[in-house]
Amino acid sequence: MTDKHAYTNALIHSGSPYLLQHAHNPVNWEMWSENAWKRAQEENKLVIVSIGYSTCHWCHVMERETFEDVEMAEAMNEHFICIKVDREERPDIDMVYMDACQLMTGRGGWPLNAICLPDKRPVYTGTYFPKDAWNSILKQLYDLYLKEPEKMLEYGKKVQNGLEEMNLLEFPRTEKTNAADLRNTVSKLAESFDMEYGGLDRSQKFPMPVVQEYLLDEYQISGNEEISDFIHFTLLQMANGGIHDHIRGGFYRYATDKHWFAPHFEKMLYDNAQLISLYSRAYQIFDADIYKKVAMDILAFIERELKENNSGYYSALDADSEGVEGKFYVFQWPELQQILEPNEMELASEIYGLKATGNWEHGNNILHKPLAPLQLLEKTGLTIHEMDALQISIQNKIFTFQNSRIRPSLDHKKLCAWNGLMLKALADAAKYFQDSNILYQAQQQATWMHTHFFRENILYRYFSENGEKSEAFCEDFACYISALISLYEADGDWQWMQTADKLTAICIKHFYDAETGLFYFTSDTSETIMIRKSDNSDDVIPSSGSILALALQKAGIILDNMQYLEIGKTGLNHLRAQVIQNPAWYSNWCRAAQAESIGILQIYITGKYDAEMEQRFRKILPEWALVFTEKNNHVKAMQEKMQGKPGNIYICPGDTCMEPVNSEERAMEILRDLLHYGI
Repeated sequence: MTDKHAYTNALIHSGSPYLLQHAHNPVNWEMWSENAWKRAQEENKLVIVSIGYSTCHWCHVMERETFEDVEMAEAMNEHFICIKVDREERPDIDMVYMDACQLMTGRGGWPLNAICLPDKRPVYTGTYFPKDAWNSILKQLYDLYLKEPEKMLEYGKKVQNGLEEMNLLEFPRTEKTNAADLRNTVSKLAESFDMEYGGLDRSQKFPMPVVQEYLLDEYQISGNEEISDFIHFTLLQMANGGIHDHIRGGFYRYATDKHWFAPHFEKMLYDNAQLISLYSRAYQIFDADIYKKVAMDILAFIERELKENNSGYYSALDADSEGVEGKFYVFQWPELQQILEPNEMELASEIYGLKATGNWEHGNNILHKPLAPLQLLEKTGLTIHEMDALQISIQNKIFTFQNSRIRPSLDHKKLCAWNGLMLKALADAAKYFQDSNILYQAQQQATWMHTHFFRENILYRYFSENGEKSEAFCEDFACYISALISLYEADGDWQWMQTADKLTAICIKHFYDAETGLFYFTSDTSETIMIRKSDNSDDVIPSSGSILALALQKAGIILDNMQYLEIGKTGLNHLRAQVIQNPAWYSNWCRAAQAESIGILQIYITGKYDAEMEQRFRKILPEWALVFTEKNNHVKAMQEKMQGKPGNIYICPGDTCMEPVNSEERAMEILRDLLHYGI
């Protein structure tokens, strides 16, 4: 008991924002621990493993309806051991039970609820349950375990076998990807394009930056204008849709429709970091100012709302405020009439698609941009300067009004992997915008990460104010290593590659499986929950395996380490069939296959630093190619390797180098030939 709460359980000692949200439920929740499982065995009780995250809307709903109900809690406490898990702190637990949920039900999501035997094997799984359904399920399972435990034990064994089959890594070894394979992969991916609204043709729309990054690479390789058109269409549809916050910046997690209109309003660091990288790169390739504006708006949002001074980045903002999804972000017509002048209100309704009765549910308006800038100018009769001035005034007034509202809750934990994605975003933006201020932010972030996540040769996934910490998963190594390589490309400071080298060696030692050429998600020193999984499917975050496949190919070249280079290629030997057949779920592996097929391209520009020449090369090269200048530490070593051969531009596909050239035009010709897979 406390002065403010009728109930307090063991989660009060956690540093996880999600677990703390449940610390005052009447359910006797406890954290995942061997002691909890030992007690389940001693008391011979089934275990409820309930998994979610702090910004999960349906997790909040189930908590209010079910876990805050005293009668329901009493039944759970009497007959079960109850464990709560933050999926973002313990993705290893989530991955295994999500596999079980997919195996049993054919679908998944959060909250993820599993009823388990005392040995951790699940016998029932599902996502959100209303209270009555949950109560009925628990009664049936309790009675069955009490009366016929052998049936549940047998079913648990079948689930275990099914999980082992799902996660077999015994794929046939195949040869190097050829040009025809890569062309077919692009064609296969194109079958899933939504030509009407952009993105992949799915009923709910996730940004999926990794798919667009692959298409950008493919456009730079092939010059296919149809791919270019689709990239533009998708990026503009996302930027103008309701999934993009047009007042505060940043993107919501996904749209609940095909039109990018009605979002699920949570904002995640991992989405927005990847979108900074994507839009920055699109600006660099296409010279479209709108892409730079979008990237800078995202960056401004993150710096303002997801950062603690110079101490890394928080994880997420909730979808809900005051118990209502999206309440902070939507507006009623009368509210806006009160804060905007009549002429501003008239223009705002055109810019953001506002309606007096609301353009969404319950009379609310979601701000989106249904008209292109030229259409707006034509419809309103305003000049560009008049339009810009009014837009700034409208946005500032809405922003100020919004600040008076109760804010969504903040998930203040800092994860190594997601901070790594943000470090890469800063390095990419600095590189593509040639922005020294953003580069300084990236350097500060890299220094902070090294100090706080990498201690005494141990990488940690997270740490909290109460001293709680957890050793890193493969995802943390992958995102951090990849980001350090990007930062080295941006500023040429060799210390970043030294850290990347140390991390890579540790990662290979503890996560790499030499038999399959793939990486396990968990270390060989950490807890194994039924099975030891490998993370290879590219989703809203690329898989740790594919990130490492690209990072190791790059690191192998930069560090002149043939082991890294070979390991970076070997995973493809076992996954190649899946990659070619299903590129929508292996987009980052497709990029690794491009790099393997052509060879990691390196361009070394010697002599006086020429930023514009560097950018012209980046404009035609895939993201996985490397452009180095005098600022990069190892360019001098490359000159020595060429033994003084005349020329100031060196082109090296893979681990071999061509004769140097003096002409930028000639270098461009050579690169275009190399980029077409030899066709």
